[in-house]
Amino acid sequence: MASQFNAPILIPHGSDPQALQRISLSGDEARAYYDEAWLQRLVFEHAETLPIDEIDRAYAGAVPICTELWTPAGAIDVLYATPQGKLVVLEAKLWRNPEARRKVVGQVLDYAKELSRWTYEDLQREINRATGSHGDALLDKVVEASGDMDRTAFIDEVSRSLRQGRFLILICGDGIREGVAMITDFIQRHGTLQFTFGLVEMAVYRMPNRGLLVQPRVLAQSLIVKRTVVSLESEGLVALDEDEAEEDLDDFAKYCLRFWTELIDRLKLDDTSVPRPKPTRGGTLFLKMPKGSGGARLILYCLKKDEQVGVLLVFSPGPLADRVFESLREDRREIDEELEVPIQWTPEDVEDGKHRVQAYKNFPDIRDPRYRDDIMAFLADRANRFVNAFRARIERIVEEL
Repeated sequence: MASQFNAPILIPHGSDPQALQRISLSGDEARAYYDEAWLQRLVFEHAETLPIDEIDRAYAGAVPICTELWTPAGAIDVLYATPQGKLVVLEAKLWRNPEARRKVVGQVLDYAKELSRWTYEDLQREINRATGSHGDALLDKVVEASGDMDRTAFIDEVSRSLRQGRFLILICGDGIREGVAMITDFIQRHGTLQFTFGLVEMAVYRMPNRGLLVQPRVLAQSLIVKRTVVSLESEGLVALDEDEAEEDLDDFAKYCLRFWTELIDRLKLDDTSVPRPKPTRGGTLFLKMPKGSGGARLILYCLKKDEQVGVLLVFSPGPLADRVFESLREDRREIDEELEVPIQWTPEDVEDGKHRVQAYKNFPDIRDPRYRDDIMAFLADRANRFVNAFRARIERIVEEL
């Protein structure tokens, strides 16, 4: 694929302009001088060079926290956090072997999945290990870089980002361009968390004084790659491409905040132990399920493209989720009678590990004010029914396993 970027022109004082020569970091000539450790240090020590706000403005101002953060899936190259509590995961890669691209993308998805199983305390512990620090190194580093801030709100947002799997995942390096189509296709087919994904190409040019000029580039033009905003994957909750996600983003975010705030005010749960959810800027709202329940999530959603709203109980794939869901399926008749409304279960012959129970309803236009009260009533009613039918039952199943 031809590059859409031209070489920078250097105009020395009193000399003729000259086009700078690009160095291929993934080429043989650069191997002796530039490796992934060099690239990792560069993007950690100079985080301001990353064009994060071009990918997702919500992650602008990210502060470098640590390198080589351990997870069960391997070490994350660089972790950043914003003063608002949003997390950025970066993988530095020089693709000298084109066959490694799919493996790398799968690896960063595994990082995100592992992080989504962590609590704030888990993240704090591993950051301390990576930095040799004590106390709350994550909070301390962000406060040091950003000044005074709402520390409680920061911790709450980090915890929420972990719980929801909401991260900005960046793959940064050289040799990316030729594999863009494959990479984004892989992300769209395998994404299961609420992360934003971006590709950053590091173009390095040789300067006349033997120095280097580094030009980070977002590979996000529609002819090259559509940035993918991945939501929890179900029958109807899949990926939005960048064009869809960016269109009227501010209006959509404001609409969602107002909608979920109003719904939360109307939401009356019989189970008062369920923490009050916080409104989001997206099309989903999350109610907490018992810890250790196989990654169970109770999701309220509004899906504009299908003019559908619903409540979805979904489990992260894994052996524990398999056992919990199988126990629920054994009680299916009793649960169906208790719910007293039509629901859909994952068919028994489906073996993709994506266990779901869902209740939904379609409307002519889910944003039409004429249907707002009916939509609110439906979601509030189904959420209460699902909490009553599943939360205590899942808690009991987990205790007995």
